[in-house]
Amino acid sequence: MALRFSISPFSTIEEHTMRNKFSKIAFVAGFSLALAFTLNSCASTARQEEPVAECLSGEFRGFGVGENENEALVEARSALAGQVSSSINVTIKRIVSQQTSNGKEDLNTVYDSRATIESSLSNAHDARIVRNKRNGNKINIVVCMTKADAAKGFLERQRLLLDSLGLSSDIALSTEHPKHKNEAWRKTQMLYNDFMRIQRLLDGWEVKSPYSAEEIYSKTREDYKNYCQSVKVFWQDAGNECSKAVFAILSKKIKMEKSQCSGGLNLNFNCSEKCKPSSFGIECSYEPSLSIESCDGESYSLLKAQTPAAGSDMYSEAKAKENLAENLPKATFFAEWEIETKKLVPQCVD
Repeated sequence: MALRFSISPFSTIEEHTMRNKFSKIAFVAGFSLALAFTLNSCASTARQEEPVAECLSGEFRGFGVGENENEALVEARSALAGQVSSSINVTIKRIVSQQTSNGKEDLNTVYDSRATIESSLSNAHDARIVRNKRNGNKINIVVCMTKADAAKGFLERQRLLLDSLGLSSDIALSTEHPKHKNEAWRKTQMLYNDFMRIQRLLDGWEVKSPYSAEEIYSKTREDYKNYCQSVKVFWQDAGNECSKAVFAILSKKIKMEKSQCSGGLNLNFNCSEKCKPSSFGIECSYEPSLSIESCDGESYSLLKAQTPAAGSDMYSEAKAKENLAENLPKATFFAEWEIETKKLVPQCVD
């Protein structure tokens, strides 16, 4: 007996279509899962392969990117130096703040020394490389440096400052020439201040310095203090109206007394008065000069007025002299004489 199977053509097409749909869905789902797995695996592998590039606590860090290793390294070292510089600037601001509160330091000197301090980072090449990795067509480099290593350039700067401080101190202690002694003392102060600014920086980094400037500075300071107390400024009057007027103005700028010189500086003043006819009628003028000497007569400086004080009147000599007296305080030589005289007069310290 023969068996017959009858299958509708519509049933066969629908079944075939459904099978194709399920196959496509399964393929897409499988591909998506495989792709996600692959991406996750790559990311995980990349994270695992990336080296740890963190500097130790308290270290300076620099990061650089370049087309090649040398370019990236230069940028990383530059960034490191910038971070050190930022640390210095913070220290300087703190010093300025402290000096503002006590009012005993010259703030201009603080700002001027900033470039000196920053330029001492001469060993950025000593930073160790903790990352050197290619990222596409770029090189990434990270460098680290301890504060002790960063301090090496500053310690060398301190050593040089201490040598210079010793030389200026020797001059200040040995000379009796007022101008040379003042210059040596000012230089000693400047060098000591620069030394101590670096010292405060090192203290902030907790780096111990083998150098100390306290003994040299204290000895020089005490010597200059004693010198300053022993030297007075004496005014030798010319005995005329010109002399009285000049003394009245200069004595407000420089401490001096009218008496015989007895140890210190002798300001020997001369002033000639002249009146003559001119295109303005009658013109009167003062031609002053100031000789700065020791009490023993050793000459240190001779100051003359480059532009004499003058006064005029069309008809009256008396009126011309009155105008001269009014114009004298405005004469330009006062500012010049004050500057030159203060180079010789002791600048006392507390």
